[in-house]
Amino acid sequence: MPKDAATNILAEVWGNRGFPVDPVWIARQLGLDVIEAWLGNDVSGALVKKTDKDPIIVLNNSDHRNRQRFTCAHELGHYVQRWNNGADQLQYEFVDLRGLSAASGSNPEEIFANQFAANLLMPESEVKRLWREGLHPSVIASRFGVSDDAMRFRLSNLNIR
Repeated sequence: MPKDAATNILAEVWGNRGFPVDPVWIARQLGLDVIEAWLGNDVSGALVKKTDKDPIIVLNNSDHRNRQRFTCAHELGHYVQRWNNGADQLQYEFVDLRGLSAASGSNPEEIFANQFAANLLMPESEVKRLWREGLHPSVIASRFGVSDDAMRFRLSNLNIR
């Protein structure tokens, strides 16, 4: 489950560092490098694994910082899913792209990565706590370092709004 995977990463790697969660820092703690590069208009990021090399997360340098944070968390979700499915999957070369299909909601791996990213950056318990405090969604989004759209989507998925 993506929620459980994100919760474990938050507990075991991020600890009590507060919010906003830094997915780049987490990725680096897990042995992944994170770089920025121009990826065109249709790709937000990628997880690239070459034989005998550590995986690399590539973020589109033309994307807004909030989008880069979500993309990094999304690609980290792909990595965690592969790792949870057996470390031997990390021995092979692969490239996972976060393109237009990532938001379509039809590919199980993309669904996992999106849900992982949402749970990593906007943990349910913390979102609900801030909502109960009466904070406006844009203020909550700012606290988590995500876009207003991402926060509205998260609130909707949690049946809060």
